Amino acid sequence: MTTPLPTLGEDLDIVTAGAKATALARLAAAALPVPEGVVIPAGHCDEQLTAAVEEILARCPAPYGLIARSSAAAEDGPDASFAGLFTSRIAPAEPAALLDAVRAVRASAHHPTVTAYGQAMGVTGAVRMAVLVQPALRPACSGVLAADVTGTQCTRWRIEAVRGLAEPLVCGRVTGEIHTGGPGPEVTVRPARQETIQLPATAAESAMPPGEWVDLGTGTGIRAKIETSAAGVLHLHTPAALAHRPVLTAEARDQLLAAAARAAAALGLERIDVEWAIDTDARLHLVQARPLTVPLTDHATAKTTADDDRVLSGIAAAPGTGTGPAVHALGDAGIADQVLVCDALGPEAVPALLTGPAAVVATTGGELSHTAIITRELGIPCVTNVTDAHRAITTGTTVEVDGGAGTVRPAPAVPAQRTGPRTRPLTATAVLVRALEHPAPDDSRAATLVWHDEHTPALNPAQASSTGPHPIGVLVPGNVRAPIPIPPGCSPILLPGLGTLVWPKDAPPPPTEIAVLGPDGQILHRRTVTL
Repeated sequence: MTTPLPTLGEDLDIVTAGAKATALARLAAAALPVPEGVVIPAGHCDEQLTAAVEEILARCPAPYGLIARSSAAAEDGPDASFAGLFTSRIAPAEPAALLDAVRAVRASAHHPTVTAYGQAMGVTGAVRMAVLVQPALRPACSGVLAADVTGTQCTRWRIEAVRGLAEPLVCGRVTGEIHTGGPGPEVTVRPARQETIQLPATAAESAMPPGEWVDLGTGTGIRAKIETSAAGVLHLHTPAALAHRPVLTAEARDQLLAAAARAAAALGLERIDVEWAIDTDARLHLVQARPLTVPLTDHATAKTTADDDRVLSGIAAAPGTGTGPAVHALGDAGIADQVLVCDALGPEAVPALLTGPAAVVATTGGELSHTAIITRELGIPCVTNVTDAHRAITTGTTVEVDGGAGTVRPAPAVPAQRTGPRTRPLTATAVLVRALEHPAPDDSRAATLVWHDEHTPALNPAQASSTGPHPIGVLVPGNVRAPIPIPPGCSPILLPGLGTLVWPKDAPPPPTEIAVLGPDGQILHRRTVTL
């Protein structure tokens, strides 16, 4: 007898079910509002997918179709989110369409962009991809919440919300309604104009031509005209009756903040990133919960200068300042030391971001969009929602981007290096590398750690350290099949969440910070470890 596929109502294993599904299962066990879902485990062979799809269709009533979502073991980590790099896809509740969606999600694990980002963030090895399949929700509104959590309260938080599905919000194609606040009662709300609403379609609605009307199901009788539809998703013109109404009510916001604090407690997090949806019956659903990899931006006050009439303003999305010539295309040679002016960035942009741009200026999106998340993780100053950027900033113009103040201004010269949270000295940092460099870099680093896998040549850190300017260790990740022998003169040190560090006995204690450098020596990622 075939074992049924696991569900979010069970105790799941991150190795087989992935991080997204495992976190949602923990929230469901804590009685938080999580939609039902079925998991196709990582390692499920392709020949079994047809049977898996048939089982899911039999178990999951889905009047609005199904959504196949990535749930890799490596994503949604404390330091690397993989935000927007894997595929999620809505599909009609039909065998062929759902099978195609599942295969697309699985295939996204092998994209070169995923590998490049993983290496930059210190995540190596093959990505194990499970697929979480859930009935698609028909949301009145949805979005993202990011918060610092202390005890049972969100003490510093930001919510971005849109009507309908959150996909255009998280991808950065639109800028949603923004709510911000802290531990006190004061809340700031920034309204947004939304021209189009996306909703999953019923089978009958999918067959309707543009110009037909659809009931939004909000209990008010409000209908919306179809602009277009594709792949089980309706694109609707926002009705005039909703144009001046808030997307997220104060009551719904309070409910969401309380649920986020409970979710953080259930997952043991002090900072949390939550994707959520509220259906047409005003019921809240948590559809993703993960660590907030980088704190929310401390919004600085823009400096005052004589050229203020030439300053462009947007949303402060990633801290730091960067100055360089503007470029409006990614190009094959990279965008090192240049300011990228762009619309929403997709996964294809990540290799260019890894070449070390001075800054990013996006015409759309908010601080919780994938563009903003990835630039914060890579330490690239970023301002989003600079709506006039393509017209106002011509190619080659030198500009200064302040990602903390949310400004872009003309600059007379280009500094040698951007400034930001990832450019401080390496005197207390161990640099993670794939192979030792000869001669050793003269960058004042505290130590070098060599990543070990099945293909790494044997290395005795004690011997290597004796001939170099700083200690050398070997980092054996937790997913290596067999532990390596500990060489003479070395001791193993467990690094929770990373693996085992093989460290020379006669060296000082290893640094508690590990960094990955780019080709130009720029710090792409740094992580604090517990010894």
